[in-house]
Amino acid sequence: MLLIIDGNNLAWAGFYALERAMKPDTPERRDRVAMLGLASMVLGVIARDGDAPGGARPMRAERVAICFDEGRPLRRREIFPAYQTGREGDPKFVENEATILRAIDGFAAVASTLLPVEVLRGTNTEADDLIAGLIDAGRGVQKRIVSTDRDFLQLVGAETSIYAPVKKLVIDEENFFEAAAPRTSAGEAVIFPRERFLDYRALTGDPSDNLPGVPGIGPLSAAKLLAASPLDDYFGDPDAVRAALGRKSAAVESAFAGGSARDIVQRNRTLMDLRLPAPCWSQLAALTSRGRWDRAGFEAWYREEKISAVEDAALFERLESLAAASG
Repeated sequence: MLLIIDGNNLAWAGFYALERAMKPDTPERRDRVAMLGLASMVLGVIARDGDAPGGARPMRAERVAICFDEGRPLRRREIFPAYQTGREGDPKFVENEATILRAIDGFAAVASTLLPVEVLRGTNTEADDLIAGLIDAGRGVQKRIVSTDRDFLQLVGAETSIYAPVKKLVIDEENFFEAAAPRTSAGEAVIFPRERFLDYRALTGDPSDNLPGVPGIGPLSAAKLLAASPLDDYFGDPDAVRAALGRKSAAVESAFAGGSARDIVQRNRTLMDLRLPAPCWSQLAALTSRGRWDRAGFEAWYREEKISAVEDAALFERLESLAAASG
């Protein structure tokens, strides 16, 4: 199995989790929390082969790739200039970004020199595109993505599953809608064909990326539309929209009657579709640093950092196994 880790995603998740518990009050302690959060999450995932704590670990990783964002998402901002700019105005993001980036730089240096893993980074390149490129290049191989980013759900299939570390949940074909479908007030999941998940995201947008969806369309409305018909069937046909939703909505029907809904969806598809080849796909080898297992060097760093949230025996067994698999 190829285990692919969304490094920035885990860096932020790990930092916020430990920040609440440790309450660091100096820059040095904040740096410590950031490194500890990132390292604990990444190394814990490797120790468990991308499974939840206590999980059965039915697949063993033979290869691990850790992908990191670097710089700004210039490619997507050429399409939509406001892409991800909301977070850059968020005081918490501004306050913590430099701390997180220092932790990423430090951990990436350790991983790419002391561990039997691959580290992928590209200037002004998003980890999403690096991960999608690895998925495309790894056809015929079982792959697991580790991330809380819901955009990766569009890639779930016979060869690709996701481990969501905050929810501690593995998502695959069998439980996809249990994990991903919106629910009514009665708790019933609104299920639509899984291949339409990208369009579900395109309709609803992504507030975390400052990416608006179609006005008046929320998760339940989007799911109802896609359960009834492919999305393109609704453009120019407000009656079909009303029938699928089972209610009138002047704003929604107007958006589909005119061209605004189509324009928004087409823009969001372009920004969100992780099956569309990104420029970095042809550069993956050049953007990859491969670490060489140095048990003594890593163990010294590991002890110095006082990482305690990882099962030591399982981690070192997995690292030895990865080193043997990589030759």
